[in-house]
Amino acid sequence: MNRRSVIIAAVILAVSVLWVLSGVVFGDRKAPEQTVQAAGSKPPAPKANPQASVQVRRQSAEMMQAALSIPGRTEAFRKVSLRAEVAGPVETILAERGATLRAGQPVLRIAAKARRERLDEATARLAQRRIEFEAASSLQAKGFQSQIRLAETKSLFEAAEAEQRQAALDVAHLEVKSPIDGVLETREAEVGSFMEVNGVVGTIVDLDPIRVVANATERDVTQLRPGMKGSARLLDGTALDGTITYVAASAEPNTRTFRVELEVPNPGNRIRDGLTASLNLPVAETKAHRVSPGILTLADNGTVGVKLVEADGTARFVPVQLLGNAPDGGIWLGGLPETINLVTVGQDFITHGQKVTTVMEKAP
Repeated sequence: MNRRSVIIAAVILAVSVLWVLSGVVFGDRKAPEQTVQAAGSKPPAPKANPQASVQVRRQSAEMMQAALSIPGRTEAFRKVSLRAEVAGPVETILAERGATLRAGQPVLRIAAKARRERLDEATARLAQRRIEFEAASSLQAKGFQSQIRLAETKSLFEAAEAEQRQAALDVAHLEVKSPIDGVLETREAEVGSFMEVNGVVGTIVDLDPIRVVANATERDVTQLRPGMKGSARLLDGTALDGTITYVAASAEPNTRTFRVELEVPNPGNRIRDGLTASLNLPVAETKAHRVSPGILTLADNGTVGVKLVEADGTARFVPVQLLGNAPDGGIWLGGLPETINLVTVGQDFITHGQKVTTVMEKAP
C-alpha cells in the first residue's frame, strides 16, 4: 500500500470518530430536559381553534318560468323554385339576385319570336268560328239547318277557343314572374341562354315570417304544443319573440329527436336564413332560488351544490338542480328548501357538519 492511500484512510477514520463523539456530546445536553418531562411535567396545552366565520344571506325562493333551451337555426318560411313555362332564348333580365320581389313581378322575359303572330291568327280564327256557329244556330232554330251541321260548327268554334287560349298563355308566359313575395336568392338564366319548358330560372326565398327550427328530445317534446309562445336569441344577441306553429308527430330516424318550429315576424327581411339561434320555450312555472354562480361548490364525488347554515350553526352541503339562467346574470337553482341561510362568502373553507359563526350579509 502506498503512502497516499494510507493518508486517505486515516482522514476517513478521523472524521468517523468525530461524528460518533458529536452525537454523544450533544445528546447529553438534551438529557436534562428529557428527564424533567419524564418526571411528570405536562406539555403546554394546544391553543383552541376558533370556529370558522362565514357570511350568509337569508333568502326565500321566487317564482321562475321554467324553459327549455334548445340549439337551433333560422330557416326561410318557404323557398320556391322559379321555372320557365315556355321554351326560348332569354331576351331581357328584369330582376337581379338579392332583389325583393312582389308576387307577379317579372324576373326575365323570353323572346316572343312568332308567338304574337300565332296569337293574332288564333284570335281571328276564333272570331270566324263564332260567326259560323251563331249563323248555324239561327238557321237550325228556323228549321233550315240540320242538327249535324250545327254540331260541326260548334266543335270548330270550341277548338278555336282552345287554340286562342293556348296562344294567349304562351305570350303571357314569356315573362317569368315571381309567384310569391320574397327575395330572388339565385338566378340561373342570363341574357341569351336558352330556356327549356320547366327549366329552372332561379329561387325565391320568403323570409317574412321566418322560422326558428330546433330538435327536441323525447323527454322534452311532451311539454310542447302548437300555439305556445316562445323566444329565440341569435349569436349577435338579437332577441326574437314568436309562436310555436309545428311540433313533429314522429321522430327523425337518425337522431330520435322531434322537429319544432317557432314562427317569428321578420319585416324588412332583417333576419337571414341559416343563422345559429338558441330556442327558449317556456314550459311551466316553478319556485327556485336565484343566486350568483360563484357560490356553487363541489362535493368530493363531483356533485354540484351549495353550503347552507342550519339554525344551530351547523354547515351543510346540499345538492342542487341547475334550472336555467336568470336575466340579471345569475342562475336559478332547484332542490332547496323554500327559505335558506345561504353561505355567500367562505363556503370553500368549511365542511359538511362543521360548526360555524355566521355574519349576515348586508342588504344592498
